[in-house]
Amino acid sequence: MFTTSKDIIDFFKGREFHEEAHRYMTTHAKRYAFLLEHVSNVRSTLAQPDVPVTILDIGPSFLTELLRHSFPQDSILTLGFDSPSSRGGHFPLGIHHEKTTHFEFDLNDSLYQDRWIHVPKASLVIMAEVIEHLYTSPIHVLRFVRSLTAPGGCVFIETPNAATLKKRLKLLWGANPYEMIRENRDNPGHFREYTSRELTTLAEAAGFEVIAVQLSNYHSHDSSKSVFSRVARSLFSYPNFRRGMTLTLKHPL
Repeated sequence: MFTTSKDIIDFFKGREFHEEAHRYMTTHAKRYAFLLEHVSNVRSTLAQPDVPVTILDIGPSFLTELLRHSFPQDSILTLGFDSPSSRGGHFPLGIHHEKTTHFEFDLNDSLYQDRWIHVPKASLVIMAEVIEHLYTSPIHVLRFVRSLTAPGGCVFIETPNAATLKKRLKLLWGANPYEMIRENRDNPGHFREYTSRELTTLAEAAGFEVIAVQLSNYHSHDSSKSVFSRVARSLFSYPNFRRGMTLTLKHPL
């Protein structure tokens, strides 16, 4: 089990990643460790360690390989894009991708219920750093995700906090804190980010029970000991100003 960002960086050491992928992995290693601990804790409430469960990772990434290594007894399925152009920094070619357990689906097509695909129901669904990359309303996406979740199963939604302090200050300064829409739709940037209140409301409207909402600073950060850096880190520690959030949802029985 990976408990620290160093564990994760060491696990991928020696892989031939391009610069964007290496930067993404080192920046998000702390987030992966945070999420793996979260998965382990919730998984322990679903079944005993020697009883296999089905875990669906929506949006294959570094996390997928970490899940397979951390939970070898479980069936790890993936869903999402599956093309060379979609394999950016979060999903480089150096990451093992098991195509036999992958289901190709554009989540933007969640708008059309007749296009929904059927996959084995998962006890645990993970959609980490995905929903902000979609241009379709989250209500449609979350309803589709609910159809993939076994009754009584859990869903983790991990996404940036739209109202972090840095973004508020940029807007105050007159700068747009969000990137321009990219030209490559297969490797999109962030179309829309959300607040915890918005996602909670959407999840409940989609038929989920919201178990927990956690706002965290789970990305690498400035470790400088200067007065400015210490003050900035103190401000960023205020819950609503933190950079990321994780929603734990449950499919009611």
